[in-house]
Amino acid sequence: MQEKATQEWAKNLTLEQIEEQERQGVDMSEYRIIYEENQAEKQRVVDAIDLSKLDKIKNVRTPEFIDEVAKFNKLSDKKKTLLENAPLVYGRVVQAHSALYQSNPKNKDGGGIVFIYALDDAHRYDEEWLAKTANRISEMKDSYDNQPEGMMEKILRFLKLSDGLLYTITVGNMIEKKKAKSLPEDCRDFIRTLSNDSSSFGLKLGESLNDGADAWCATYSLGDQNKLPMAQIPHNKIIPFLLTENPKGYGGVSDVAQLIPPVYYTK
Repeated sequence: MQEKATQEWAKNLTLEQIEEQERQGVDMSEYRIIYEENQAEKQRVVDAIDLSKLDKIKNVRTPEFIDEVAKFNKLSDKKKTLLENAPLVYGRVVQAHSALYQSNPKNKDGGGIVFIYALDDAHRYDEEWLAKTANRISEMKDSYDNQPEGMMEKILRFLKLSDGLLYTITVGNMIEKKKAKSLPEDCRDFIRTLSNDSSSFGLKLGESLNDGADAWCATYSLGDQNKLPMAQIPHNKIIPFLLTENPKGYGGVSDVAQLIPPVYYTK
């Protein structure tokens, strides 16, 4: 157990921490090697992603490509025909199960992912817009989830009533209303839904977030982690897929987002 903890500590050492230990006279040569190996591996993962390889199939689908996507997603012959006209989009990860950020080819259970994506031509492949919008969603959600404690809450906590029925019914509703008012009106339902970890949804983004794009945010349940490039969420957090049908409020895109085999966008 201790050895595993030491390995984890060594893996997460920063260059600044190594240099600080060296200034104190500690021999860190072994840990410098580990650090350099980790940095090289991270760079290899970054360099492996090449979304430009998808340019040739954005508008033209070969039968071979359709066959491989259908096989990759285990689609029936009926659903396979939907791939021919399905838009290719860049799904940008907003949040995901933490294990998916580390390569794990053995993980067959995967985990949940929340994507944003655009259907209009101006934003569909705009990586800068995707990253900016994903960050704005995360900031808005964090602000909603971490509203400062109000005076009534402080009083009830002082009186040790925060676990009682009065707090749950009365003050709980008051807090929810206060949190909702902190959000732009066209984002309230979306952010409230996003903050529910058990929710499954596919919702259109309001004007306060979309910058004029036909933008959507949806949940996706990943099975086999090998479907991701190098069995992990890539550094740019973009996972391309064909969307055979747009979500309708709730239910997510697990059945309609057909992931592209990583060989099509990795070196």
